[in-house]
Parts: sequence; structure tokens; C-alpha cells
Amino acid sequence: MIRCSIDDIDMWNKYKHESKQTICIIGVLTLSVKLCKADGHFSEQEELEILKIVPHEAQQKNILKKIIAEANNDINPIEHDAKNLKILLKDEHPEFLEFIIAVLYRLAHSDSVYSKSEDDDIREVAKIFGITKSTSEIILEFFSKIFNKIKMLILKKEKINA
Repeated sequence: MIRCSIDDIDMWNKYKHESKQTICIIGVLTLSVKLCKADGHFSEQEELEILKIVPHEAQQKNILKKIIAEANNDINPIEHDAKNLKILLKDEHPEFLEFIIAVLYRLAHSDSVYSKSEDDDIREVAKIFGITKSTSEIILEFFSKIFNKIKMLILKKEKINA
């Protein structure tokens, strides 16, 4: 289990003066940590999976680990973070909200233990985000969109090279 000596913290209050993009990333990291804690066990494997979510340079890894440790001690429930993220993003980026649900689903399975508490949290976050599709539908649609974009890029490149 990941342990940290940081006192309880309110992530949204601490980082409220950062840029929208930074707050968004911190919000996703916080949701991720809280979901991984939902089954009562936050492992190093889960921390590594969370780090894979955010593209970063090697020198940024320690900063992300610090944020993850702070999120591990955040005083608010996962619903609080989901509501704040939804308010921050408004209805401008529904695909990103679906992506977050897909990421949470992936994280919930990363330790090979998918608990009812994790499932409940994912469903609650999806509800707050206004996503009414099942998790599997969201994941399937998300990856279908990605594969279609890749396919289009390949076709475009083949036309250019022809």
C-alpha cells in the first residue's frame, strides 16, 4: 500500500489558482487515486498505472508522484472531485469525460481485483458526468473512435505516398 506523511488536504482548494489544464490533470489524478483506494488497497502497481495516464518527461515523474500522494490524503469523496471536474469542463468536452470513465475502468482492473465499491464509484462518476451509457459501451465507443482515427491517418498517409 502507498503511504505518505502528508496531512489531510483539499486538492481543489490547494490548486485552485493553477491553469484550467493543470487543474484538470490534477482532478483526473485525484479521481484515479480515489478509485484505486475504493477497494481498500492502493498498490504500487496502481500508482504506476496512474502515472501511465499522464504523458510526462522523466523529470516530471516526482512531481506527479507528489500529486498522487497528496490525492491519497484528500479529504473529499470521489463525488466531490467528479462534480468539480464536470463544472470545470462544463459540457465542452464530453469525449474527455467518457475517456476519464474508460481510464477509471482500466485502473479498477489493473490490480486484478474489481470490487463492488470500485464499480459503484465508476457509476457515480459517470452519473455526475451525465454519461448514461454502460461502461463497456463507453470503452467500446472510445476505442472505436481511436481506431477509426488511426485508420484515417493511415489511409491519408497512403494517399500521400502513392
